Amino acid sequence: MANSVYTYSVKFVCGIQKDDPEGCLTVRPGAYATEINIHNFKDSEAVIEKFVLPVVIFGDVAGREPKFVEPRAKDRIVLPPNTATMDDCCRISELLLGHPPLGPSPLTIGFLVIVSSQELNVAAVYTASDLRSGSISIDVEQVVGKLK
Repeated sequence: MANSVYTYSVKFVCGIQKDDPEGCLTVRPGAYATEINIHNFKDSEAVIEKFVLPVVIFGDVAGREPKFVEPRAKDRIVLPPNTATMDDCCRISELLLGHPPLGPSPLTIGFLVIVSSQELNVAAVYTASDLRSGSISIDVEQVVGKLK
């Protein structure tokens, strides 16, 4: 990787959180999805490494303080100049499991850390729907990279 390294820590929330009156819920009951856009707006290729740090993995809370998690999966791509790609809940599950998800997944929450040889445009799209009413919310966030 080049001398200048940009890091983007992108929050993701994926899967279904069912109601559990007996337990401690991490988020409200609902269906959650995250889609992460990565745009190389430069005129040269970007060497990108990605690390998945799940603090909740398929319903199991792994990183509640005082515990912490390390990367559980990684990926590497070379993004050509003036191109874009995306990661979503399906890709994150595939990285964690080694294969695409076989159906709706329990809740997985964490960070997709994107480390790039150059500056990128990174945006995350978050959708959530209530399990009872079916109402949907959507939010789009720009993720600012930090020079490492």
